[in-house]
Parts: sequence; structure tokens; C-alpha cells
Amino acid sequence: MILTFAILAFIFSVVSYFPATPITHWTFRVFDYIRIQILVLQILLVIVSFFLFDKYPSILLVSQIFLTGTIIYQATIIFPYLPTFNLFKNPKNPSNVLTVISVNVLQKNSQYNRLIELINEVQPDILLTLETNKEWENALQAIEKHYSYTHKIPLENRYGLHFYTKLEVKKSKEHYFITDDRPAIEAHLFDYEGNDFVFLGIHPPPPSPTEKPTSKQKDAEFMKAAQLIRKLHSPSLVTGDFNNVCWSRSARMFAKVSNLQDSRIGKGIHGTFPVRPSFMRFPLDLLFSSKEIQVHEIKTLRDVGSDHLPFFAKFSVVKSNYSKPTSLNSELKEHANDIIEEGEKAAEEEE
Repeated sequence: MILTFAILAFIFSVVSYFPATPITHWTFRVFDYIRIQILVLQILLVIVSFFLFDKYPSILLVSQIFLTGTIIYQATIIFPYLPTFNLFKNPKNPSNVLTVISVNVLQKNSQYNRLIELINEVQPDILLTLETNKEWENALQAIEKHYSYTHKIPLENRYGLHFYTKLEVKKSKEHYFITDDRPAIEAHLFDYEGNDFVFLGIHPPPPSPTEKPTSKQKDAEFMKAAQLIRKLHSPSLVTGDFNNVCWSRSARMFAKVSNLQDSRIGKGIHGTFPVRPSFMRFPLDLLFSSKEIQVHEIKTLRDVGSDHLPFFAKFSVVKSNYSKPTSLNSELKEHANDIIEEGEKAAEEEE
């Protein structure tokens, strides 16, 4: 029994460090997604060990110490995303508040009315739908009366995007960062007080046994999007199904290169996938913003029949004059370019 515990302690500890390695295969990256679930199991193992064993040989003590050290490591990664925002900071009263919903609808989901009813109820100023094909586009015509501008990219490969907004739009365009079958939408908008900002909606591919074997293409799309945002020199908001968790190395790298902030820091984890079972949820639908944009609230909304919960945010553009970020240091810039090169190579090999 003690040997079994030691083996389990070793396995659950070692896999926690897999995402910290440079290995991009999905079998290593998956442990970033279920980090909270693994942490819970690790804590339970330690607690149970004190009640299960009467004797404490050295192998058990070493296992407990190793497991406890890993729990501390896991906790330091997750802690910044716990809802501590209001404990340490008194947010200013929001003015000129805008709302946005980003929702992966699940292309095969035909319960169109559930999303339409939610949109009609919430009335977001900006709506981004992902995995929307022509059938979803036709169904969502029911909400178009509420939106003055739409940008539609219906696709049948589960990477379709549809963008709706009530705001004034200067221009919008499509990007295909790595391949020509996965679009992103860039929109230059004005809020109701005339402050300009950029909205970018993205949906890179996940590393998984049914999608891409590695995270190389996903990580490359992150870096392309980050470089674009940095070059635009404008207050910016980026959201969508990142197929990535907020605490991952690639998400933190995206924040550094783009000079954006993760909206979840201090505001809660808010897992969006999978809808069921709820205890397995992790945050795949992310939102990043520049310092000129104040995010007041984030939360998930009710189930609309998809495998993702809709992700909702309230925000304000608090400064329209963009402060140009300092130049990236050469090492970080080179690292970002290497990631892009690896992702492009992976895409070429796939073809």
C-alpha cells in the first residue's frame, strides 16, 4: 500500500511539471489544462496519507514531502487568478461601460434559440461567435436587427467566426495567421464617447489527439496576433476561444509580446470548457486588454447547448491616446519569431 501511494505521489507530482518543459506534444500540454483538478487530487492524497498509514517509513515521508512541494508549486501558478481583486484594490466607478460576449457555439449544436434568447436578454455591445457555419449564420439573422455592423466568416471546419457590434466601426478585416482555413477578425471601433480601440477575435487550434499533435501552430498564432496588436499602437481587446489556459507559458508569452493584461488576474478562474462535467472545467475562452482598457467584470453565462459556456465581460476605454510600449528585448523577439517559424513549419508538414 505504501509503495502504491509513493508511485501515485510520484506520477501526480511529475506530470505537474510537464507543461514547464519545451516539449509541445499534446501529451505534455494537457496537464496545463487540468492543473486545478490535479492539484485537488494531490491535496487529497496528502490528507489521506496521514489517516491511512500507521507507520511512516522513509519512502512515505519522501513521497509526502515531494507531493507537498508540488502542491506549493501548483498553488503559486494558480493563485494570481483567484478572485482577490476586490480585496486589494477598490475599482473606480465604471463609466461608458461596454459589454462583450465571446461564445464557441459548437458547430453541430442546433439549439440556436438558446443562444438567441441569451443575446436578446444580455444585449452585448459586441458579440463574437466561434465555430459558426452557414446554418448558424442563417439562424443568427434573428439578432441582426440589434446590431449595426456584422463581419461574417461562415466555415464548415469548426473555425468559422461571426462578429456583431452596436458600436461605430471604422474598419474590419480578416487575418489568416498560419493557415488559410483559420481566420481571425480585427475591428477598429469607437465607443459611445468617441474613444477608439481595436477588437481582435481569434480561435487557434488545440493540441489534442483529434486536432493538432503539438501546440506549435496554436503558439505561432498567438505570437502572430501578439505582434499585430503591438504594431497597431491602439487600445486593444483580444478575446475568443484560445484553446489555451490563462496560466500557460504560451498565454503569458502572449501577454508579454502583445503588451496586454490577462483579464482573469485577480478576478477568478471562470472555467468555460467543458460544460459537463462541471468539476472538469478550465478556462479556454480568454480575454486580454491593454492598460487603456479597464475590465470591470468577467463571468460565464448559462449553457446554450455548446461544450463551451459563453464568456462575458464589462469594460471601458479609459484612455484613447495609446502609450507606445517599449521595444521588445532582442531575446524575447527572437523567441517569438522562433515560435512562429516552428508553427509555420508544422503547418507545411501537415499539408
